[in-house]
Amino acid sequence: MWKTVRSGATISMIVLVLMNAASVHSSGILTPSGVSVVCNGTFEHQRPNPNAMTQSDNGRFWCQYDIGRVSDEYRELENFRLYEGNHLLFGMENVPGSDMYISNSGIVAFLDYSRHFQQDLTVHFYSKDGEFLSSESYTGAFLFGFSATGSCFGVGTPAELKVVSVPRHRIDRYARGFQFDISEDENMVAVASEGKISVYEKGKLIREIPSELQYTRKVRISTKYNTVAAIDKRNLQVYALGDGKLMFRETLAGKESYRDLMFDDGKVVTGIHFRDGEISKGIMKTYDLSGRVVFEREEVAKSVPAGRRRSSDLMNQPPAKSDSRQDPIPWMFSPFDSMRTAWNYYEQHMGDGYSDWSYLHQGLDLIVPIAEPVYAVETGVVKCVLTIGGGSYWRTAISPEQSPGWSDGWLYAHLIENTIQFEVGDSVHIHDYLGDIVEWSGDWGHIHFVQIHDSGTVWFYDDDEWGINFNPLLVLEPDSDWSAPVIEDVFPYSKFGFCINETSHYLRPDSLFGDIDIIAQVEDHIGLSEWQQPAFSSYYWVNQVPENVTIFPRTLGHVLNHTYPFYATSHFESYATVLYKRDETLPAPSWMDTTRNYYHILTNNNGDSLIELSEADLAFPTENYPDGWYRIFVEAWDQYGNSTVDSQDVRFQNSTAVPSTGGNKPNEFRLEQNYPNPFNSGTVLNYSLSHSSIVTLSVFNILGQEVRTLVNGFQNAGEHEATFDGNNLTSGIYFFRLKAQDWNQTRKMLLIR
Repeated sequence: MWKTVRSGATISMIVLVLMNAASVHSSGILTPSGVSVVCNGTFEHQRPNPNAMTQSDNGRFWCQYDIGRVSDEYRELENFRLYEGNHLLFGMENVPGSDMYISNSGIVAFLDYSRHFQQDLTVHFYSKDGEFLSSESYTGAFLFGFSATGSCFGVGTPAELKVVSVPRHRIDRYARGFQFDISEDENMVAVASEGKISVYEKGKLIREIPSELQYTRKVRISTKYNTVAAIDKRNLQVYALGDGKLMFRETLAGKESYRDLMFDDGKVVTGIHFRDGEISKGIMKTYDLSGRVVFEREEVAKSVPAGRRRSSDLMNQPPAKSDSRQDPIPWMFSPFDSMRTAWNYYEQHMGDGYSDWSYLHQGLDLIVPIAEPVYAVETGVVKCVLTIGGGSYWRTAISPEQSPGWSDGWLYAHLIENTIQFEVGDSVHIHDYLGDIVEWSGDWGHIHFVQIHDSGTVWFYDDDEWGINFNPLLVLEPDSDWSAPVIEDVFPYSKFGFCINETSHYLRPDSLFGDIDIIAQVEDHIGLSEWQQPAFSSYYWVNQVPENVTIFPRTLGHVLNHTYPFYATSHFESYATVLYKRDETLPAPSWMDTTRNYYHILTNNNGDSLIELSEADLAFPTENYPDGWYRIFVEAWDQYGNSTVDSQDVRFQNSTAVPSTGGNKPNEFRLEQNYPNPFNSGTVLNYSLSHSSIVTLSVFNILGQEVRTLVNGFQNAGEHEATFDGNNLTSGIYFFRLKAQDWNQTRKMLLIR
């Protein structure tokens, strides 16, 4: 069930002081071309309608839409309407994406990020009349933009830059870079990378211009004015397109930095950000092609939101958190000692109720009001500012060190683009204002927060380096969570769940046999959040009853604090079923239900805090212990040190004695281990029947699916034999089960091809 949640926190409003009556949307300085510069130094085009949600750069085309269902990284948009001026061009009930760009010719690029957990983005192109034109898919996209005329769309990935000529459906490929631009006639492309600008004409490299810019913030190319220009934090450089010679350069000093760049009427227009303490303002400075300043104007200074610390009573704080990997950090919202609503947890099971598909959430999601100011939790240097799917996906990452090698940094995702205060290379202090939270649902936003691990002075997305470090809730302080997790019943008849290892063959607690998985359903709440979370960690142990002697010691069942070398499907899908049970009986939870079902598999752990895919084969071996009654204990913890314990009595039953009836008949039902085992193709299964009976002998794969029935019918008492041929099966673990009357037994065998 999908639902909308309203946060009770107060929405922090930012009041923009109008500088010019001609500006209909923001406090920016309006140029003759209808572009203003806002308080962070970036350009913003005036809106033809104040209700426009997305528009083309020239303001001619704009749209409205409604936000429907949302997940952690995806929004379903509904009732899309595209306008030209005040004229409705077309409507669309179900939008094929969670964000969009609109070109100056009215082409709409819908960004479909529904497969975000695989880093896959699909762009669907529609004409201004609502006709579907084409679709293109990308992996790790982080640069986007239409050409000025509006028929070409560029997408940058860590591997390359692709430029799609939408009406002709032609794709040109270029080397990757920090920024790109397409000329007005769409014949030339400029790609800025470290220390150079590569210029392409009709898809072919014609010139490389040494730019001396380490990280280019914007690049612009114009065939009309025969010019290419680029900016980094301090420098503007303008070159002649024909021979690549420097026309002029400008260098800023002090507290000013370049943030935006464009050509207008044969001039170079720059957006500059000035920041001094809690004052932020944009400056528009225009140069002619000789480098002379012909226009300069400042926006009225805007006071950026100042964070505050609230005095708290820390006397009743729970015990200090364990397993943290660094010093505590404050919350990223003001006041800094106040918890926010936890929505999605680190390594939370995500699947929307599916039995055959799920993944692990790669960070912490907090629900906050729309436009809530975000603050730095640590001093450092900005390593990236990028979007992975349109205006809703802007993010920044800040590392405590500026190093070309490996370093860690905090990632803040889902920021409003024109509120972001810093660019790559900028220094940031703890509690500095970073930007505001985008609208995610109809009345709330959320931040995605996690510490990542990457290399380089600039961090790229999806370059096989975007590592995920650990659970952020271990270091966010203070907290106000005193409630322990709750261990719920897995089934109406059983506190815990039991199944044959890695199958959907569930057992009753009074008849456990073979290698079994032990499953516990645990729910937890972070502070006052109504959203159920999984348990941070669990332990289990087994006692024999009534003696109350421990026969299996207290062992770690799971912990949600693993490190991943990269956020990729190979980790976050495959590892989901190591930590959680997922099948038709116990499906993955729906992420938009406040009540969720997390089924932790306690036996898929070798006792340490690491996670490996091979641990899915681990199980509790009931055959190692005598048949009889035992008590299984489960202990669940949250990350703050609150815990709870529950238990259940079970019976191990690996054999059933039957009184002897004399003669040569066996005195019990018995299933022997197959021979040979492991086997290559064929193996023999022997079994004994103490009484004539209806007998079923079946073979199952590791998923619990029946692959062969060897015997199904009446057999006399005595010794019996069956042959199993595995020639048509793949290598792996299989189970064979004998059922006779009300007795059954299962054993495991290994096929090696």
